Amino acid sequence: MNASPHAGRDRNDRRSREGGYTLLELLIVCAVIGIIANIAIPGMYEGIYRAKASRIIEDYNTVRTMVHQHYADHGFYPAEQGSGTEPPELASYLSNRLAWVHPDYVYDWELWVDDAGNALEPATGVLVGFSIVTTDAKLVNALHKLYKGVVLDTIPNHTTFVIEPYGG
Repeated sequence: MNASPHAGRDRNDRRSREGGYTLLELLIVCAVIGIIANIAIPGMYEGIYRAKASRIIEDYNTVRTMVHQHYADHGFYPAEQGSGTEPPELASYLSNRLAWVHPDYVYDWELWVDDAGNALEPATGVLVGFSIVTTDAKLVNALHKLYKGVVLDTIPNHTTFVIEPYGG
C-alpha cells in the first residue's frame, strides 16, 4: 500500500489546528461574554439597590417600633439629632441594632415639633420622621418602589419615612 504523499502533511496540519484557537474564534467568545455581561450586570446592580432599600426599610421599622415604645414609656419623642447620630434617648431601646452611618447614606432622626406640639416644618407634612440622607438617586428610586407606606423627599438629599404625620 502506497501512502499518499500528502497524508503526513494533512495529519500535521490537523494537529496544529487542533492545538489552539483562531483569532476569529476568540473574538466570537469575547463578543458572547460581552453580550451576557451587558444583560446580567444591570440586573445585578438593581438587586444590590433592592437589597440596600430592604435593609433601610427594616431599619426604619425597627426605629419606628422603638420610638413608639419610647413615647409610650416617657410621653415625648427623642430630641432632634444631626445626620448620622443616634438619639441618646433611643440607645437603650435600639441596643446597637443598626448603624447610623453607611458608606453611601446616613440616617437622620427628624423631630419637627416643639415642646408645645407645634409643627416646626409644616410644609414637610412630618412631625416625626426617619430620613435617609443620600445623593444616590438610584437608591432613592429603589426605596420609593419597594416601600408602600408614606415616603417623602422632604429636603434636598433627604428621603423621609413618616413616623408621625402633620395633620394640621
